[in-house]
Amino acid sequence: MQFDMDQFIKDRDESLASLDESKIRAYLRKYGEAPPANPEVFWMGVHKAITACRNLPFELRQKSADWLRARGSESMDDGDLATTAQA
Repeated sequence: MQFDMDQFIKDRDESLASLDESKIRAYLRKYGEAPPANPEVFWMGVHKAITACRNLPFELRQKSADWLRARGSESMDDGDLATTAQA
C-alpha cells in the first residue's frame, strides 16, 4: 500500500485546526503515533505542530505561538510568527 501524503497533510491540518483533543489523538493513532498521556506534553506538542504548519491560518499559528510563549516555550515556525509576536 502506497502512503498518501496528500491525505496525511489533509488529516493533520484538519485535526490540528480543530483543537479537538479526541480528533487529534485519533489522527495520531491513525498514523501510528502514540499520543502522550500527559496533557501538558500533549498540548505543548499540538501547539508546536500548529506553529510549524504553514498550511494553517496565520492567526491560528500566531495564537499557538502566543500560547507557547506564555508557558515559557518556543514555537517551531520559521520566523514568520516572530514579526507580530508581542513580548
